Amino acid sequence: MEKLKTKYEKELQALKPWDEVQSTRMLYAGILAGYSFIETAGHGYLVVPKENKGFKTAEKICEYGFKGKHAVYLEEDCEISTFEQVEDI
Repeated sequence: MEKLKTKYEKELQALKPWDEVQSTRMLYAGILAGYSFIETAGHGYLVVPKENKGFKTAEKICEYGFKGKHAVYLEEDCEISTFEQVEDI
């Protein structure tokens, strides 16, 4: 594994130590443009930083992802689509 670069990668790895962070990419298209997406060996997570206007919504819908000090990490299979539907990002 290469060295974790961002505070979000480090935080997600600490919250989920059994599933190695693989990479992070910026989303450039659609309603989620500008958000980061972190891939682990088992899942993918949308990063919603604490300073983002959608943070409170992300906190409310996060059941399968993770809530950290710096961000909410929404799980790709269910939570991201819910976030897109309920949040006017």
